Amino acid sequence: MGDIFNEQLVAKSNSLKDNIIRVAIIIGGILLIMVSSMVPFLVSFLVPIAVVIIIGAVFLMRRLNIEFEYVFTSGDLDIDKIFNKNKRKKFLTIDVRNIEIMAPVDSKDHASELSNYEKVVDCSSGMKKNNTYAAMIVKDGKKLKLIIEPNEKMMKAIKKYIPRKVMQY
Repeated sequence: MGDIFNEQLVAKSNSLKDNIIRVAIIIGGILLIMVSSMVPFLVSFLVPIAVVIIIGAVFLMRRLNIEFEYVFTSGDLDIDKIFNKNKRKKFLTIDVRNIEIMAPVDSKDHASELSNYEKVVDCSSGMKKNNTYAAMIVKDGKKLKLIIEPNEKMMKAIKKYIPRKVMQY
């Protein structure tokens, strides 16, 4: 089997949880500034304190803008997390040959096989689509349910390595 290379970018959608976190960050920042203005010995440092709080709030809110990059190279699937389109963090690497089953996340036919896991690792946009798949793998002694959204080209590449383990619509 020749070398196969494929990459794909999946942007995470803003969920209700993300929006609640954003609102909490803003409210928390406002409350911290208000409390700082009420403490007598902090009043003289109010402007620097407010600047630090605002910078911290912006930093935290930018970390909520997440994209996942899937890179498939000859049987290995590397998933990186990209924060605010500029900071990359290696997130997960798996050998697809270690996948027990890969099926559509809402598959009724494979529901029992996709329900026995210790942890869910969601590397999808957060919205269920036709190409949202769950892959059951054992990583570091734990059974994981990996949720990804591979495009057609990525699915073909993965299927070349594990044709009997990939269940498609």
